[in-house]
Parts: sequence; C-alpha cells; structure tokens
Amino acid sequence: MFGFVPNLLTLANLACGLLAIPFALQADTAHIAFQLIILSSVFDFFDGMAARALKVEGPLGMQLDSLADVVSFGVVPGLIWKSLMDVRGLCPPTGFCINSYVWMLIPLAAAYRLARFNVQPSGLKYFIGIPTPLTGLVIASFSFISLQVGGFEKYQWGLITPTAEILNIVYVWLYLPLLGAYLMVSEIPFLALKFNKSDGKNNLRLAFVLTSTFMIVLTGVWSLAFIYILYILFSLLSYKGKPSLEEEYV
Repeated sequence: MFGFVPNLLTLANLACGLLAIPFALQADTAHIAFQLIILSSVFDFFDGMAARALKVEGPLGMQLDSLADVVSFGVVPGLIWKSLMDVRGLCPPTGFCINSYVWMLIPLAAAYRLARFNVQPSGLKYFIGIPTPLTGLVIASFSFISLQVGGFEKYQWGLITPTAEILNIVYVWLYLPLLGAYLMVSEIPFLALKFNKSDGKNNLRLAFVLTSTFMIVLTGVWSLAFIYILYILFSLLSYKGKPSLEEEYV
C-alpha cells in the first residue's frame, strides 16, 4: 500500500539537488546549495530505510537512488567548488585554464562510482570506493566554511585562523577534487556502517559513529572534513588489503 514512499523520498532527494543548482552557481549563495544537499542526505538516508521496512527494495529504487545521488552529491558539489574557485581568481579572466575544469572530476567520479555500485553483487559488508554522499557533503561544506572564514559568522572553536591559512593554499583547491574523485572510483574497501551480528568490525563502526557524532555536536559543519579523514583512517584500519571471502558478504 505504501510501496511508493521510498521512491517519493528519493525524488525529494533529487528535487533538493535540482533546487540547489542555481544557488551553487554563485559563490555568495553556494552555502544555501550546501544546506539543500544536507536535506538531500536526510532523504537519501530514509529512502533506503523505508524500502527495507516496507520490504519493497528493488532495481527501480536502486537506479533512481543513484540518479538522484549523481545530481545532489556529484553535480551540485562540483558546481559549488567551481564557484568558490572562480571567486578566488584561480584562473585568468581570458584564455584557456585547466583549473576551470577540475570541478568536473567530482560529478564524473560520482557517476562512475554509483554505476559500479549498481552492478556489484548484493550483500557486500563494505563499500568499494568511498561513498558518494560523504564526498559530496565534504566538498560542498567548504562553501559554508569559506563564508565563515570571510568574516560573516562569529569565531568558532579557534578554527577560523588555521582554516583561513589552509584555504589560501592554491593546491588545496586544485587537488582536493582530484583526491575525492580518486577515492570514489578506487578499489579500496571502505567501512560500511551497517551493523551485522556476524561482523567483528562492529566495535570500529560504533567508535566511528560516536566520535563523528561528538565532533558534529561540538563543531558543526567544520567537522565534516575531519570526519572524512577519520573515515578513511578507520577503513584502512579495518581492511588491511583486500578483504577475505568470509569478510565480503553478509
């Protein structure tokens, strides 16, 4: 009877991504696009939960979810990054500049990673490549951080001064999309946050969730980049090399 609910939530995720695009095109409104894709991530979380609860999981929902995620966590963060790079003058006003196209790596890698995810065998206990929503949220969060660093928000937890220095490094703007794209399409196993009774990595999952929650409560948006690094470290700690067969499937 309520089988349409998960797809409706997925479409709400996509709608937020579409609404975010005009805001992402300008650096001074990019933080609004970021807030919209935070809302997208909420819908993205609950559509899968609803599908499992209603027992209506299927290929249509999986494909629709990936299409929505490409827009919300690929295209929009990429456009946000382009707007931030443009306002920082990382390219001359005339002539060809490769820096103007670095942002495209984010949606391209997101599309590839999500397509690969759709054809992988079901039941894997881990992610192959870092999840697209996490990468998109971290990339987009720089719009909000840049706004604070620019003096529009109050000083928060002593983070503005060191962050301002980091954001003045040109290579951060050039290489962060490259790093994010590589991690999305890589074959590196990353920790999935689904708790399974038969999985010995539940303690690591719990430690990561509790630490991340504490950081979000303490520093809000500032914590996302640190959580991203923490997630990579926890995943490398969990899977030293390719997982064994007994580690692969639920």
